[in-house]
Amino acid sequence: MDWTKAKSILIAAFLVTNLLLGAALLTDPTRQQAAGVSEAYLQQTLAFLEDENVVLETPLPRQTPSLSAITVTYRFFENSMITRLLGDDWEQIAPHTYQSTSGQVTITNDKLLAWQPAEPLSPPPDLREETLETVSQALLENYDFSTGGLTLSQIYLGMVPEYDAEPLHKLVYEQTYQGRFVGESYVHVYMNQRGVVAVEALLLEDPAASDQTGTPRVMISAPEALLRKLDEIGRVHRGEGPVVVSRVEAGYYFALTRDPFTQWESVASGTAVPAWKIVLKNGTTFYQEAF
Repeated sequence: MDWTKAKSILIAAFLVTNLLLGAALLTDPTRQQAAGVSEAYLQQTLAFLEDENVVLETPLPRQTPSLSAITVTYRFFENSMITRLLGDDWEQIAPHTYQSTSGQVTITNDKLLAWQPAEPLSPPPDLREETLETVSQALLENYDFSTGGLTLSQIYLGMVPEYDAEPLHKLVYEQTYQGRFVGESYVHVYMNQRGVVAVEALLLEDPAASDQTGTPRVMISAPEALLRKLDEIGRVHRGEGPVVVSRVEAGYYFALTRDPFTQWESVASGTAVPAWKIVLKNGTTFYQEAF
């Protein structure tokens, strides 16, 4: 991709788009609650993405919602959770790492948990997606991972060498607030025909109890969010094939694990801001703040 050329074109496109949107908001107060993407701008964006070898497997959202930030509180995993996963005979074998005859648990900064059972759990009767979802949900409820607002987002199939030598289905669960994702919070369940071989979790307390902060504002459009993120996507995607975008959606984002100035082991809560989430077909996920 010619990202230098892309950046120059995008700057001009953003200026024109922002002028038109600003004029529309000034002349029509109702547009402050929701805004749409013009057909001309959408088609120009799609043509540009095609030129840059970006393939969309999902329609770009036409409506730009009006959202405010929300306050989120992270869930801390304590010794009781280790006992639930490993039994009473566990011992600490390294900083943040615990082990028993039942498996191993690593808890980073009291929030990010990785669990590997000694033997696969809950083998599914078949590998249909509906079956994998049913089996994984039952396991999450049984082991106290089902914090409020947890929903299945996507399922991927691929190699995860750190967990198994065979291909694994990765079930991505995410938490939601009023039907929209809240990132970064997730549960990843890794399983194959033998059962669940690993679980990763970074969870919030029930987002339904979150408080909104500030006045709702109209987000940038989905096409603009994707165009703004193209440079970063291009740096990450190094394959010779096209960049395949499988999902684009609006929600909330708190960059806990990527903020270099935050000692995130001490972070108990924070502000999740409106953002667009862009997911590639291989599961790589990007967030673009929406203002």
